Amino acid sequence: MLGDMDSFTYTERFSSLKGRTMRVALNSNTGGWKGAYHPDGSFATDDKWEGPIVDFVRNAAHEGGFYLNITSPPNFLRVESQKYFGKSSFDYCVYAAALGYVDLCVASYTIADKRASVTSFFETSDSEIFLVVFKEEGGATWESFKTNFLTIFQPFTRGAWIFIMLFCLPVLGLLMLFHEYNAPGGGYPRTVPVALQDVATHSVRECTSQNVPVANHVTKSLYMSYLAFFQETYDMSVFTIGGKLNMIAMSSFILLVMAVYTANLAAILTTDIAKTSVSNIKEAVEAGYNFCSERKVAEAVIDLHNIDPSLVVPDPVELGGDGNPGFNCPKCNARERVFEYMRHSPSDKSLYCNAAFVTSGDLQVLHESREHCDKTLVGDVLAFTNEGIPIYDGNDTSASLLALFHRMKNEGKMDKEMSEERPANNCPVKEGEGHSLGVEQLTGIWMITFTLAAASLVAKVVQGWYIKRKETRMGTKVVTLQHYDQWSNETDHDVFIKGKLYDPRSVKSEDIDETNRWMSRAPFGGMSDESEYSIKDDFFDNKRQL
Repeated sequence: MLGDMDSFTYTERFSSLKGRTMRVALNSNTGGWKGAYHPDGSFATDDKWEGPIVDFVRNAAHEGGFYLNITSPPNFLRVESQKYFGKSSFDYCVYAAALGYVDLCVASYTIADKRASVTSFFETSDSEIFLVVFKEEGGATWESFKTNFLTIFQPFTRGAWIFIMLFCLPVLGLLMLFHEYNAPGGGYPRTVPVALQDVATHSVRECTSQNVPVANHVTKSLYMSYLAFFQETYDMSVFTIGGKLNMIAMSSFILLVMAVYTANLAAILTTDIAKTSVSNIKEAVEAGYNFCSERKVAEAVIDLHNIDPSLVVPDPVELGGDGNPGFNCPKCNARERVFEYMRHSPSDKSLYCNAAFVTSGDLQVLHESREHCDKTLVGDVLAFTNEGIPIYDGNDTSASLLALFHRMKNEGKMDKEMSEERPANNCPVKEGEGHSLGVEQLTGIWMITFTLAAASLVAKVVQGWYIKRKETRMGTKVVTLQHYDQWSNETDHDVFIKGKLYDPRSVKSEDIDETNRWMSRAPFGGMSDESEYSIKDDFFDNKRQL
């Protein structure tokens, strides 16, 4: 029959708890940090119990004005519980609560469907299930070498690198050549002063000017573009308006690109040092991994992600298990066994595993005590498990108790207990800002640096062989009287040949007319220059004998 709600229901429900005595059985959780814990294990009846759930129930008793009688389920129920549920002591307590032998069980219980079908639960928290794998600690494998080598290129995509290295830098370099070719005092002269020396007698035949092939200037302009990029400055002397504007373009390009590159590389190196061989469950299955897991966690992941049960290590029969996927054996400490039986390359996949399915709290507790620091959570959350405490719902106090628990949870008291108990990660820092990088993380730098250094040695050998071969074939050694640095700036140094000092400034022309010793300049780009320079026949008159 329908009617109105009694206006005193709220106050009467809470007042009905005052002075009552609740029979409480406590299970000791074997993992995580959100439950109840006792050094002697489950169903101890002293006051050594700890954990956020224990503190929450104690505070509830204080607020509700009722008493807690710590007890344990009667032993004669254990056999019946095993027939219905299995050998778990947690199922044993749920069984006792369902039949009214205890008013509530205190611990962090996974609210499995079979448990929820026999009695009511107050939900305390959710636990996230993750895939746990080994961190990559390096090693002399081709894959680790390739990964570490390519790290320094990760700030930009392959397309961005191609655009920078094969378009932007060459174009800017060639534009500088276009502007500065044959400019007075510029780094791309059309000719250079040389002395032609006889290979056999070592005597100087002639001092003249020699045309510089445009291909040499093109090569030099490209070289200086890449040098500017890696040196982060373009130090060439420029004289034309176009060249000066192009230098601003080159300098701004280098500044902006290097700033972005440095920021991205720093983020990559310092936030992703602890690498893993797989990053999600799909990759793990494709890589042929098998998995360790506690029974209820395994059931959740198998159902949700369609994992083949044969990939989960079975419960060890020799330790009282039933041989089904997932550890549930009463004597094997299932939640720690999950981590202890992980191997990089398991020899027996019926006993060991490559990775594991675990609740995040289990690994957090181990990391607080600096255990299993070589393992880490990867990928997205695989599943959530609801956790709570079972309450006998066959009397009039169960509804009042649930109402009190919900009120306290809504007031944030459950969250407060959880936050105070959350474990800290005390493992040695492997990632994060300020971490010192190791040799392996800098593999790309070593490879590029020493490859170029080796190339410089090869270039020196090849250059010496080529010059000697050319001199032998022509019978003439070309001695450059004016030298230039890496930025094509003239160097101030003396050139001595057979005890004589040669002055490159005495050679002014670009093309020598043997009849009248005059020349005319034709600069790069087809432009003409009417200025002419004479070369005096007394080239050696002002030389001083050493």
